[in-house]
Amino acid sequence: MNIYLETMGCQMNRLDSELLVSRLCAAGHEIVDDPAHADAVLYNTCSVRQHAEQKVLSRLGADGQRKQAGLKLIVGVLGCMAQRTGQELRKRYPQVDIVCGPGQLTRLPELLTAADKGQASVAIDPDRKHQPRPTGCEEIDDMDLARDPSRSSSPSQAFVRVMRGCDKFCTYCIVPYLRGPEISRRPDRIVEETRRLVQAGRSEITLLGQTVNSYRWQAGELSVRFSDLLAKLSAIPGLRRLRFVTSHPVDFGDDIFHAMADLQNVCPYLHCPAQSGSDAVLKRMGRRYTRADYDGLIDRASEIVPDVSIAGDFIVGFPGETEADHQASIDLIRRTRYKNSFIFKYSPRPGTAAAERFIDDVDDATKKSRNNELLAVQNEISLVNHRRMIGSTVEVLVEGPSPRADRQPDAPPPGQTQLIGRTVGDHIVVFNAPDGLTGQYVDVTITGATALTLFGRHAENQ
Repeated sequence: MNIYLETMGCQMNRLDSELLVSRLCAAGHEIVDDPAHADAVLYNTCSVRQHAEQKVLSRLGADGQRKQAGLKLIVGVLGCMAQRTGQELRKRYPQVDIVCGPGQLTRLPELLTAADKGQASVAIDPDRKHQPRPTGCEEIDDMDLARDPSRSSSPSQAFVRVMRGCDKFCTYCIVPYLRGPEISRRPDRIVEETRRLVQAGRSEITLLGQTVNSYRWQAGELSVRFSDLLAKLSAIPGLRRLRFVTSHPVDFGDDIFHAMADLQNVCPYLHCPAQSGSDAVLKRMGRRYTRADYDGLIDRASEIVPDVSIAGDFIVGFPGETEADHQASIDLIRRTRYKNSFIFKYSPRPGTAAAERFIDDVDDATKKSRNNELLAVQNEISLVNHRRMIGSTVEVLVEGPSPRADRQPDAPPPGQTQLIGRTVGDHIVVFNAPDGLTGQYVDVTITGATALTLFGRHAENQ
């Protein structure tokens, strides 16, 4: 059948969808770009914020109207929202034929076959509170090792999952309940998958985990830390760039920083969410570190890894956040001088400790104001950081044509196009160059900057 798959949320969802595409095509299905031409529409969902779920519900409303009008259509909700809502989703939205959590995605082909015969399915993992801890990642390896590199959205980049789940239980976060406990994959299987991708032309690999730097695989007396895994992967011939996201501050040892400094193809880039600069808020969030701990971590990373580029995450308006707490977050952004920060307004998620323990007592207007203020401070810092790069020449991996034709101040001359790519430090660079450079590494001299983007001149055009 023809299948339309829409992905929402994090990089892990994007990887899940890529793996699903390979699995579905192997089962004889076709992937289409237009839901109007699909026999089945599938939504791979996110539950981290309320807005993400509302987007899915809007899609389901439209699908329900199409089915009521007589269209034969299979509707499936996959991923975290499916795991969170389970049977309740089908009760509220009978137009949904498949509800499939992230731990059950290997079953999707059989669920589609059942739906085609008129049989609805709800496939979710049992509540982790009442189940023994899993001991392996066989179901992950089954999908990940069977992936078809030709189905990747990029000719030069790929994600590789090194672990699943999360054991941190930050009070605001629903992920540990939806993705299950932390389980690390066997290192040899990660190396095998990565080698296959590199041989297929994917020269930049990003390792994924909910808390990727907590990776640890043990078998008897053998123990492989995340830094050891980086060393194993770094040695793969043809692997030019190796990244990893997302990290938790409590799981960083200096061994990881030394691996980043010593291994030539490991990018000097850290996504290290702080969430708040206030000790009081961090304690209510259950983040397991203090502001001083975080500052010390950033200082060690900056000392050990030359020119390290750091991105952060912040939540504004967490229950009980005072103006002093907010100012502490501003101070942390100014001190750390992040490359960029992802800043979100707090919204209570059903089933989390924060939703049960704390009153959402920061009003929406204050949340919006604090969100904008943090963004303004970060943009100010990002602009200064970017302007310092003007005049330098950087290596850029070309991702393709720029999606916005007005990004580059100078219009491309005849025979050229406006391209976009990233540096080893994850800086976005836009420049004019000949067609056909997608997937290649080129030198670009930086000529201008905004807070979000660097503008440059392709070295061969100088």
